[in-house]
Amino acid sequence: MPFDPTLCGEVPSSQNTILTALLCVGTFLSYLPQHLKILKRRSSDGISPYFILLGTVGAGSNITNIILLQFIALQCCTVQTYGTCVASLLGIFQVVIQGTMFYITFILYMSFFPEQNKYEELADGAEAEGDSESRPLLLPRSSGSNRGPPSVEWQTAMWVAGAVVLHAGICVLMSGLLVTLVGPYAAPTRTWASLLGLFSLCLTCLQFFPQIIKTWRSGSVGALSIPMMLMQTPGGFVFAYSIAIRPGVNWSSWISTFVAATLQCVLLVICLSFEAQAKSQRALDEAVPVVADAEASEAQASENAST
Repeated sequence: MPFDPTLCGEVPSSQNTILTALLCVGTFLSYLPQHLKILKRRSSDGISPYFILLGTVGAGSNITNIILLQFIALQCCTVQTYGTCVASLLGIFQVVIQGTMFYITFILYMSFFPEQNKYEELADGAEAEGDSESRPLLLPRSSGSNRGPPSVEWQTAMWVAGAVVLHAGICVLMSGLLVTLVGPYAAPTRTWASLLGLFSLCLTCLQFFPQIIKTWRSGSVGALSIPMMLMQTPGGFVFAYSIAIRPGVNWSSWISTFVAATLQCVLLVICLSFEAQAKSQRALDEAVPVVADAEASEAQASENAST
């Protein structure tokens, strides 16, 4: 079906435009604490590779979904004023910003993967010369000079990186072929967009479970940013609502965001609990030397008095 300019008459309301613009800015700002924390620690330790995989692939699917379903908004910009065009594209900008920021999180995760977790360490004297049946003893999570084979954790991270690149290539190639060969409004293209939305939903439903499990088992927040989650958890519900009320969008575009906000709320509660426990432990550790010094001073004073 060729582009019909008469279909461009529906313009988002000013209220929806302002809300979406604020969410675009809020989404961008909400990811900054996570990026800055990884950069400050120079480590992504504590972040699950499967959380990164599911989140990044889901973000890529969501970006492709919203662009295909709102492709008419892109074409309408050729016959609309600049202000109307920007207002119509804010829904796409919103999803693209969120997806791009998660892709940046993925890049930081790989760039600052803990060096001590990349390789197994060979124990000193473990390699028995002349014994073909002997195997080197492996000690995990070490950055010593006796570097062994890549660790399972690092191999998983590399596999995640390959899967993310492969998925992005498939989305771009498949969507480009469909738009070029059958058109952006044809049934196959719309079906492909909806399937990507459903795929993103499935990934989002699973995305936070690996991170929740990893955080729960470690008992530590690690490189996760609590300020990011404090902003994103309530913002996620508003985000889903703003997408749902956009013209031309069906439920497959916003349901994944709603599910993500719900699961992120669970992760936030766990992180807040562990952070409170860590602060209590630090306060206790700081109080012990003070008490010990006071007792020592009291004992010294008593000894001096007796003499």
